[in-house]
Amino acid sequence: MAGEWWSGVELRHLVALEAVAREGSFRRAAARLGYVQSAISHQIAALEGLTGRRLIERSRGTRPLALTPAGEIMLAHAEAVIARVRAAQADLAGLDGTGPAALRVGAAPDLQTRFVPSVLRLFAAPVVLKEDADGRALVAALVRGDLDLALIDSVLPRGPFDALPLCADRYVVLLQDGAPLTRRRRTLSRAELGRLPLIAHAPTRAQVESELMASGVEPRFVLQAETGAAVHGLVAAGLGAAVVPELATDARWTGTTILELADGVVEPRTISIVWSRAHPPRADAAAFLEAARSVCAVKQLREPALAG
Repeated sequence: MAGEWWSGVELRHLVALEAVAREGSFRRAAARLGYVQSAISHQIAALEGLTGRRLIERSRGTRPLALTPAGEIMLAHAEAVIARVRAAQADLAGLDGTGPAALRVGAAPDLQTRFVPSVLRLFAAPVVLKEDADGRALVAALVRGDLDLALIDSVLPRGPFDALPLCADRYVVLLQDGAPLTRRRRTLSRAELGRLPLIAHAPTRAQVESELMASGVEPRFVLQAETGAAVHGLVAAGLGAAVVPELATDARWTGTTILELADGVVEPRTISIVWSRAHPPRADAAAFLEAARSVCAVKQLREPALAG
């Protein structure tokens, strides 16, 4: 029976729980950590004995293991503890100059195409970039201590995070050069979008689709691509138009014309910079943040509206 103070809980127990949760099996968790499978099973059993709770539902067959509600709670605390230990390791390594030399920053591919390079021109320090289209994966990397900062455009999940909104990234329309609508330089309305075959920008499709449908427009998607560059190529080939965030476009690309949307057709997305409270940001993180804000100002991106 678990005591009031879990003095027997060790870091290796928490590391084993985190590995099993991520890998979905004792075997893969053992391979990742360099242990035999029985050692991982022993660590989990010991942690369950110390906490007095079943943390993992053992399944038969090929289905992945699942955490119990108690396991989910324990995992959140385990990740925070592991992150703090990694931060302590980095701080101690910094005493003799062997710590990580570069700031580790994660962002979606579209932000790394145009926005991040502009930031790096102002940020005179080494950076290691991680690319992932899934904002949740970037946030998870913050929790594990694998990233120092992340640039995201999605809703921040609950957890030990701090975030600073940088700018509002408006939506624009990509059309093939020479298309009839490009001959008149003006904004496009909802009704006009409803008559166009559209190429979906996968990371932002849900927002575009829901806002158009809420206003009575049924978008006609004919294709979908994961990045702004891929969407651009499909539009340039004459396969459809696209509604994309401005930062996912580049006026230097050939074959397409960028037109503005009428006000209120699709609300801008907010680009935020996020870090974990589980380990304090490095000193150079503040300089990166200021560089990012400067880029937003130079590119005349609007400040995000504050909830009031």
